[in-house]
Order: sequence, then structure tokens, then C-alpha cells
Amino acid sequence: MVNATETAMRDRIVSQLKELELTTSEAAAYVALLTYPNITASTLCKETSIPDSKIYYALDGLLRKGMIKVQQGNPNLYNPVPPKEAISNLKQQLSDKINEKFKEADVLAERLTPIYDTAEKPEELEIAYIIRGQRNIVNRMKSLIETAVKEVTVFIPNKALFNEIKEALKKAVDRQVKVNLALTPETYETEDLANFGEVRLLCCVLGLLISDMKTLLTLTNWTNEIAVVTQDQNLMRVCRDYYDNPSCCTQIENTDQSSHQKRRH
Repeated sequence: MVNATETAMRDRIVSQLKELELTTSEAAAYVALLTYPNITASTLCKETSIPDSKIYYALDGLLRKGMIKVQQGNPNLYNPVPPKEAISNLKQQLSDKINEKFKEADVLAERLTPIYDTAEKPEELEIAYIIRGQRNIVNRMKSLIETAVKEVTVFIPNKALFNEIKEALKKAVDRQVKVNLALTPETYETEDLANFGEVRLLCCVLGLLISDMKTLLTLTNWTNEIAVVTQDQNLMRVCRDYYDNPSCCTQIENTDQSSHQKRRH
């Protein structure tokens, strides 16, 4: 009964040592040396049933991990390092190994980030959601303009809204983003539009913004401060077609733009 209990305890200790990255042979050899210190490799084979072909690999591994000492002779004698010191040495090696893995992981993250950043991916949105409040609507419009990289199409139904977002539109033009702008006659006649992209006259009361054909913001009611944001591609295509529709947006001839600029000055 005692032997069975001791065997079970040894097996559990060997299993726990294996979880600390010792091989089965290393763990069995160390446990045996705690009971039978100062013995030869051949004696250790008899005590543990570790084959001759594996015993020296196990002893070399324990020596590298700082868990045994060797008394040189003919033959060599092997002794265990006291358990607290041996486990401390093992913990230090494991810690060093983990820290090295962390460094490798950080380097890998740096290498992977540019791949992720350059990939085109849609902004994660619900099918549609409502924005309430003029300030919230303006901030969302500015954000969509500032993050656009290719094209922004904007229908602005009143001068107050144009004044809120015109700086963001100018910066988009400076970034070489194509800006398609539709303004009411009132705004067109009273604003200096020299620094903007293509400008058309808005013939209907409609407010919307399309950013890179990925996100659409529509002003359902500016007075009541309500807008809807969606990524529905069908709606975006329809709204983008409005810009080229003469019944909604009238194209301004270059001569008209020149005379407009002269009137401004």
C-alpha cells in the first residue's frame, strides 16, 4: 500500500514537472536523484527504468536548467540541486523564455499592422441609425469628410450648414479628395467658392453626404435636427446619381463661375 502511494505521488510530481517544460525522462531523473543522490548514470537508469540511450540527454537537460550538479570522476556522480533552488532556476528560465516570446510577439504585431492598415475594409455600422441634434449631425458630417480618401458628395440645403463644414471641405480638397458640392442659389451667390471642387446649384431641398461610397448621411429634417446614417449601397448609388441629374443639380458653366467670382470681388 505504501509503495502504491509513493508511486502515485512520484507520478504526480513527474506530471507537474512536465508542465514546467521538463521532459518525462528529466522529471523522472530529478525525482529519483532526490531519493538517491550522488549516484552514477547507470545506477539512475536502474532506479528509473530510463533507457541508456536517453539518460544522458535527460541529465544534460537538467544540468542546463540548473536542477542538478555533477561531480566529475570515473564515472561521474550526479546530485540534485535543492528543490527550492532548482525550481527558482527553472522559473527564471521560463520567465526569460516567456519575455523573449513577448518581444517576438511585439515585433510580429508591428509587421502585421501595416498589412491591416492598408487593407480596405468597411466601417462597421448598423444598417441605419438616427442622429439627433444639429451639433451631432455637423460633427458626424465633419468626421465623414475628414476620413474620406477618394470622393465626397455633399448636398447642402442651407447656408448655415455650409458655414459649419466648409473648412473640412477645403481641407479635403487640399488632400486631393474629389469634392462634389451642390449648393442652394443663396449660398452659391454669397460664398467664395474658388477653393472648392466641382460646384452645382441645388434645385431641390435635399441634404446629404456620401463619403467614398461607403457611408451615406441624409438630412431628413434639418429644422427638427434629424439625420440618418447608413451603408446601404443601393441608396448610395441612387443619391450619387442625383448629383448628375439636371432636375436636382444644375451644372454651372465655367463662364458663370467666373462671373460669380467677379461679383464676389
